[in-house]
Amino acid sequence: MTSRTDASHQSGFRPDIQALRAIAVLSVLLYHLWPNRLTGGFVGVDVFFVISGYLITSHLVREREKTGRIAVARFWARRAVRLLPASLLTLAATAVGVLLWVPRSLWDQFLGEVGAAALYVQNWRLLFDSVDYLAADNQPSPVQHFWTLSVEEQFYVALPLLLIAAMALLRRVAWRKVAVGVLATATAASFAYSLWLTAWSASEAYFSTLTRAWEFGVGALAAFLPLIAWRAMSNALAVAGVALIAVSTVALSGATPFPGAAALLPVVGTALVVWAGGGSFLAQVGASRPVAFTGAVSYAVYLWHWPLIVLLPYATGHPLTTVEKVAIAAAAFALAWASTRFIENPVRLSPSLLARRRPRTVAAWAAAGMACVLVFPVAASATLRAEEERVLAATESLVETLPDCFGAQAMDPELAPCENPELDAYPLVPAPMDAASDDANRDACWSGPDETVLRVCSLGPDADWDRHLMVIGDSHSNVFVGAYARIAEERNWRIDIAGHGGCYWTDALVERSTPVSTDACTAWRGEIADYVAESTDGIDAFVVTRSSDGRDADATTVDGMVSAWGARPDPTVPVIAIRDNPRMPAETIQCIEADPETANERCAQPADAVLHDDGQAAAAERDPNATVIDLTEFYCADGTCPVVIGGVVVYRDGHHLTATYAATLGPYLSERLAAALG
Repeated sequence: MTSRTDASHQSGFRPDIQALRAIAVLSVLLYHLWPNRLTGGFVGVDVFFVISGYLITSHLVREREKTGRIAVARFWARRAVRLLPASLLTLAATAVGVLLWVPRSLWDQFLGEVGAAALYVQNWRLLFDSVDYLAADNQPSPVQHFWTLSVEEQFYVALPLLLIAAMALLRRVAWRKVAVGVLATATAASFAYSLWLTAWSASEAYFSTLTRAWEFGVGALAAFLPLIAWRAMSNALAVAGVALIAVSTVALSGATPFPGAAALLPVVGTALVVWAGGGSFLAQVGASRPVAFTGAVSYAVYLWHWPLIVLLPYATGHPLTTVEKVAIAAAAFALAWASTRFIENPVRLSPSLLARRRPRTVAAWAAAGMACVLVFPVAASATLRAEEERVLAATESLVETLPDCFGAQAMDPELAPCENPELDAYPLVPAPMDAASDDANRDACWSGPDETVLRVCSLGPDADWDRHLMVIGDSHSNVFVGAYARIAEERNWRIDIAGHGGCYWTDALVERSTPVSTDACTAWRGEIADYVAESTDGIDAFVVTRSSDGRDADATTVDGMVSAWGARPDPTVPVIAIRDNPRMPAETIQCIEADPETANERCAQPADAVLHDDGQAAAAERDPNATVIDLTEFYCADGTCPVVIGGVVVYRDGHHLTATYAATLGPYLSERLAAALG
C-alpha cells in the first residue's frame, strides 16, 4: 500500500462519495416510507455524518497547507451559503403546510420545532422532549429530521474552533500531529460517552451531538490517511465498506440501542469506502448519470421527503397508501431537483447573489432568512395564546360552578338522560388545541421518570383535619390533583400526594423505557416503602393507582402490589385502588379537532378495545382491607367510550384525563372515597 494524490483528491470531488450519498439518502427514504421493509435504513444518516467529517476536515487541511491558517469566518460563510437556502425554503414551505392542514392542537409543537430547526438546535429540542414525560406522546413533526442537520451545523461550528485552539496551544508541535491527536482524543471520548449513554438512555443518546461527534471524528481522521494506490486493495475496501453499510440497513432496527456500538457497522463501512479513495469501482458507479444525479440532490431529497410523509395524511385525512408513498418519493426528487437548480446553486454560485461575498454579508442574509422562518412559530403562538385566553375564562367558570350535566355528570346513570341546553352556548372545554396542557399536576407532588427523589405535597388543612389520606401512583393518579385539592377543602381532609412518571407502589420490578428510568423507579419505590413504614400514625387510607399501559396485568404485577400493600405498618388501614381509565389512540385530540360536533361519532372507541385490567382488583381481593373504586361508568357506556362528555374533552392525549374532566369527576370520587372510609 502506498499513498497517492489523485485529481479527485486534490479537487475535493469524489464520484465514489456521490455514490455513498446516493446509498445514504435512498436508505433513509425507503426506511421512512417502508420501515418494516428496510428496518435499519436510518443508518443512512450515519453515512452522511462520516462523509461530512471527511470532506470538511479535508477542506480545512487543504486550506491550512495552502495558506498556513484556517479562515473560520470564511469557512462558516461557505457552509451557510451551501446549506441555508434549501433548508430555510423547506422550513418555510413546511410551516405553511402546517398552518393549512395540521390541527391547531399540534401547532405549538410542530411550529416550535420549525423554529428550533431554523436555529439548528432541533436535536436538543428532541432530546429534551424524549425525556420529558409530558412530551412523551408528541406526534412526529414534519421537521423532526432536521435534527441531523442541527448536529452537522454544530460540528461545522466546533471543528475549526477546536483545531485552531489546539494548534495555538501547541504551536511547537507539527500542526498535523496536533490535529490528528486532538481529533483522535475527541473521537474516542465521544465514542465512550455514546456507549455509556446509549446503554442508559438510548432516547437521549440518539439525538445528542456529543454521542454523534465520534462519527464525524472517524471521517475527519480518514482525511489524514493516505489514499490507496493499489486498485485491487481499493476495490476490496470499497466492497467491504458497502457490505457493512448494507448489512446494517437490514440487521438493525428501531429496537436496536443506537448509536452506541451498533453504529460501528455503517460508520466503519463508510470510512473504509472513503479510505479506498477515488479509484475504486464505486467511483464508476458514482459517475453514472442516475447515481450522480441522486448524489447531487441527496441533501435536498433528505430535506423534502419527510415533510411530505408527515403532512400528506393530514391533508388527505387518511394514512398513506402505497401509491401515495411512491408519489412522495417521486415528488421528493422533483422538489429536490427544482430547489437545487433554481435556489441552492444560483445562491451559492452566482456572484450577483452570495457567491464569494464577505462573511459579514452572508451572516446578515442568513440571519434575515432565519428571521423570516421564525415569523411562523412566533405569529402562530401569539394567535393560539389569544384564543386560549378567550376559552380559559369560560373553562374556569364552568369548573368552578359545575353546572348540571357538565362533564362526568352527563354519564351519571342516576341522571340519565342528563341534558342541559345552556351548555350548548359554550365551546368544548378545554379547547382541543389546549387540551395537551390541561394538567393540574404540581411539581411539589411529582417526580419525573428519571428522578429518584420522593416528593410529597399536602393538600387541605395543616392541622385539625377530619381524615388523612396518602395518595401514591403514577401520572394517572396525579391527573386528579385538582380534584383532590377541592375534595380536601370541602371535606376538611388532608391529602398527601406522591406521584412518579411511569411508576407506582409495588415490590415488582417496573421495566421502563430506559435503564435510567427503571433504576429511578426502583429507587423511588424504595423511598415510598420507607415513607409508608414511617407513617405509623394518622393515615386513614392509602389511595393508589396503576396505569395499565394498554395491556392486562400478569400475575407478577398483581403479586408485586399485594406484597407492597401488605408491608404497610398497620394492615387495618385500608388501601383504596382507583381503577385505570381507558387507553385511547394517541391521535384522539386531533380526531376531536377535525370536527368537534361529530367527535364522538368518529373518535369514540369500543370499551373492550381500550379498557384493560390493571391488576388492582385482583390484588385487592387478596388484601382483606383493600377495595377498588371503579369509575368506568363515567368513561364508557353501552360498550363505547366517548372522547367528549358533557361538553368536556375527556383526554389530553391518548391516556391522560384532562384536568377539566378530572375536576368533574371530583364529586363522584369524593363520595366513593368517603364510602370506602366508612
